[in-house]
Amino acid sequence: MSSSGSGGTSTRRFALLAPLAHRSFRLLFWGKVVSNLGDWLDILALLTLIVYRWDLGAFGWGAYLIALTLPYAVISPFAGVWVDRLPRKTVMVACDLARTVVVLGLVWAPNLPAVLFFVTLQTVFSTFFGPAQQATIRATVPPEDLLTANSLSQLADNAARLIGPGIGGLVLVLVGLRGSFIADAATFLISAAFLLRLPRLARLPVLPTVRRRFWPEFRAGVRHIVRRRALLITVGCSVAASFFIRATDTIGAVVLKALGVTTGQLGPSFTLLGLGYVAGALALGQWGKGRTPILIMGLGVLELGSLMAMLGIAAIEGLSGGTVAIFAAFVSRFLLGFGFGALGVVYGTILQRETPDDLMGRVSATSDMLKTTIPLVAPLIVGGLAAWLGLGWAFAIPGAGLMVVGAVVILAREVPVGVAELPSPPNDAMRDGNSPS
Repeated sequence: MSSSGSGGTSTRRFALLAPLAHRSFRLLFWGKVVSNLGDWLDILALLTLIVYRWDLGAFGWGAYLIALTLPYAVISPFAGVWVDRLPRKTVMVACDLARTVVVLGLVWAPNLPAVLFFVTLQTVFSTFFGPAQQATIRATVPPEDLLTANSLSQLADNAARLIGPGIGGLVLVLVGLRGSFIADAATFLISAAFLLRLPRLARLPVLPTVRRRFWPEFRAGVRHIVRRRALLITVGCSVAASFFIRATDTIGAVVLKALGVTTGQLGPSFTLLGLGYVAGALALGQWGKGRTPILIMGLGVLELGSLMAMLGIAAIEGLSGGTVAIFAAFVSRFLLGFGFGALGVVYGTILQRETPDDLMGRVSATSDMLKTTIPLVAPLIVGGLAAWLGLGWAFAIPGAGLMVVGAVVILAREVPVGVAELPSPPNDAMRDGNSPS
């Protein structure tokens, strides 16, 4: 639906709003906003249940985190293949409805094993939903709006990270644990209602029966990543960034303490991190169009690595308090968030521009699997470095690693992006469901 009048002027003035001129993307976006906020109701309720009510401590919370991540390593390859076989709208609606039922099961979960069962099942459906959503973004906006569409998508994620804990805490106080789970289930229903209003998206090419085998189809997605230089650089950079960031997350709080950051500064520090995420997505969506995406990715990774290395060196030198603490708690946290937010936008954009429609599910799911599984060993490595070389070196070395990755990506900035077939979405009349199926 084209904007007109004041709406058209607003869209031209604020490039970030351009994708919202497309009705299908609006439906997808608002469903994502509601669902993301609901996730925080679930997280805070489970934290309260496992750590406070049942008093299961680190063991119980660690088991929850495993249940939250393990399905991405195990199920993602299968999810990607099936997402490419099935209609994406159907996949997303079915996953939302299934997650509604699963989250309602948490209302009556009597113990930790039951909670882990429901959380694992919920994550399994999420492994299908994510690749289908990635593919749908590119089917609902023209190629020139992909960057801003991904900026809005990241903005929905990052804004939920910023305000979700506050909303989740308020809901928890008002309606209690069971009420929080019911509210989260309701957000999945609302998301499904938005998605049901999506028109029929273009049908995928039908694979011949002889080719409909899992491993050949899965390998086709992997081969596509390897053969597309821009895509290989993007996925490799994203995996490397995830690895080094997981490594520094392991000891991040301890390093902040060593640099003199007080408990009173921790709250504002995390708020600024969230604001940085939002600002990064906003800035790239508003002013990133026409920029070289691989260069942006390289600069973002270089910035993240530089900040981590600086904090590590400060810890090595024994610097603490005063200006160092203010920089560590506030300035660096905002800049780290800014880099993370921008990276998420560029990653999604290159993935969509470099991947044909019939491979989107497999490529997205394979990337998710790599970003989830490879960083799992990072805490072990950084823990060993901290024991061997000390806390500061364990933080500075991953930072230096990120700087190297960023420099390599910057050197590859001239690699062309977006050569894969990118058909424009149908006109608004067709997207409103008046086209033949």
